[in-house]
Amino acid sequence: MNLEEAIRDLCAPYSQKALSQAAQELSERYQKGKAHLTDLHRAAYIATRLPATYAVLKQVFSEISVPATILDCGAGPGTSIWALQEQPIEHLTLIEQDPAFIQIAQSLIPNPPFPTTWKNMSFLNLKETADLILFSYSLNEIPQETLSAVIANAHALTQNFLVVVEPGTPSGFTRVNAIRNQVLKLGMSLHAPCPHHNICPMTGTDWCHFAARLPRTALHRVLKKGALGHEDEKFSYLIASKTPHTPSGARIVRHPLKRKGHTLATLCTADGLIQKPFTGKERKNLHWGGVIPFLKNKL
Repeated sequence: MNLEEAIRDLCAPYSQKALSQAAQELSERYQKGKAHLTDLHRAAYIATRLPATYAVLKQVFSEISVPATILDCGAGPGTSIWALQEQPIEHLTLIEQDPAFIQIAQSLIPNPPFPTTWKNMSFLNLKETADLILFSYSLNEIPQETLSAVIANAHALTQNFLVVVEPGTPSGFTRVNAIRNQVLKLGMSLHAPCPHHNICPMTGTDWCHFAARLPRTALHRVLKKGALGHEDEKFSYLIASKTPHTPSGARIVRHPLKRKGHTLATLCTADGLIQKPFTGKERKNLHWGGVIPFLKNKL
């Protein structure tokens, strides 16, 4: 499965000018609550967004041992299939309200690497169980009262994991943090990104988010109107489980700052946000989103 080739084949019937115009219209229609109205707009969406959401999901799933059965709520063009293609999945169920997206996803991936079932329905009516239930970029338009009910239902149905991914914006983090508070009250344990089960220390104008770097193809650069050969997709996320889990380290929540003789990292710990200098070889692998194992034992 080659994502770049699949996107290129999907967009082949359209000119770059038409795709660029559709990408611009998508941005405007999102603001009005309307999008994906034509196959051209769907193709533009997939060309501009699928590479980024794929990179994010792949990075998020790297945090855990992915279980056998997964339920993707709001699956869109099947991003989770691409992100999980190297995982030993026994079955993936994808729920999507837009039948055209389902059709496009099936054309992009005619032979999935593991058994999949598509369901054209709303995840608000979710009744199926799975080892892991995923909400990836699918909760942003749901009112808070409905969101709480959706998460409560997902908690009841999942055999273990609940994974939520949202845009790395203040509003995206607000949703993730509300879900974090809710699942803790429901008795779940946190796997990532949180290294503790205390109140989130991100307050005021600060918010917890990370970035997945992905290369841009020539088409991607044209449609995104970007000159760089790469893109950093910002995201907020949460991985929780019914199985008890004890965090083993501290999370780097900002880009480490390189100083003369040391690197300063902002860490989220059970004691809140702290800044810690690192010297010597320990500076080498510091990166935003990384984990410093057993930090508490070193302080």
